[in-house]
Amino acid sequence: MISIELSILTGKHMELQFYLELFKWGILAGICFAISTALTSPFLVLQRNSLFPHAITHILLLSLLLLSLFKNFLPVFLHFPFLLIVTLFVGYLIHFLTKTLRIFEDTSTSILTYLSLGLALVIAGKTSQFDMTLLNYLFGSFLTVDKKDYVESFLVMLITLFLFYYFKDLWLARCFEEEIPGIDFKKSQALFLLLVTLQSIVGVKLMGVLLVSSFFVFSSTMALKISSSFSQAISLSLFFNLLAIIFGFIFSVYFDLPFSSAAVIFMGLGILGLLIFKGG
Repeated sequence: MISIELSILTGKHMELQFYLELFKWGILAGICFAISTALTSPFLVLQRNSLFPHAITHILLLSLLLLSLFKNFLPVFLHFPFLLIVTLFVGYLIHFLTKTLRIFEDTSTSILTYLSLGLALVIAGKTSQFDMTLLNYLFGSFLTVDKKDYVESFLVMLITLFLFYYFKDLWLARCFEEEIPGIDFKKSQALFLLLVTLQSIVGVKLMGVLLVSSFFVFSSTMALKISSSFSQAISLSLFFNLLAIIFGFIFSVYFDLPFSSAAVIFMGLGILGLLIFKGG
């Protein structure tokens, strides 16, 4: 009886080792992504700008499909800069439309988001990409994350830590006042939005275009609701993000679910717990 139990435990241990080896780059990239977004997402929520990552990721789908057309002509090390430049260019058009047409920013954001999606669908249809490639772009794939993706996530995490250290006070002040005499928010806010764009790019392979922005909303919302200080909210947001990565991986392996769906479901359970806690 004991030998049978030992063989079962050994089998489970080897199975876990197999999955850890298979998904190690995805797990490492996910941890870096979780740390990065934990340092920016509370500011996004307080600035009432939580839809910005959602818009960026939809623009990013267009960038990804454009890259698929030209990647054979571009060295691998230029793929990430290509995605960043195209995404930032289309993102800048939001500001351009707002100023030129004198419309609200959320209106111009919607216009560019829908236009990007429309163009992305045209490219996908004309280049026969209605296959697993498009599905991976939309929903992510833990299995396709490789060492290069991990290195990019790690570098974005380092950039996030550096900018957070130098600009966190300005970002926090911007959450409560858009204009303060003697303080120019333009540089710090531009770097902040650039940082969110970088994080979205490295997170899209894990979570997909449709779900990557969830990491900018769920954990920070829970953290801000139950924390007694902003620094505590940052720590709790990081804790919740890491839990989502860990349990998203576990749920996806044992229940045969896409990682992105498993992570969002886990974070949704956290929101449900918050509702019960606050309701009680």
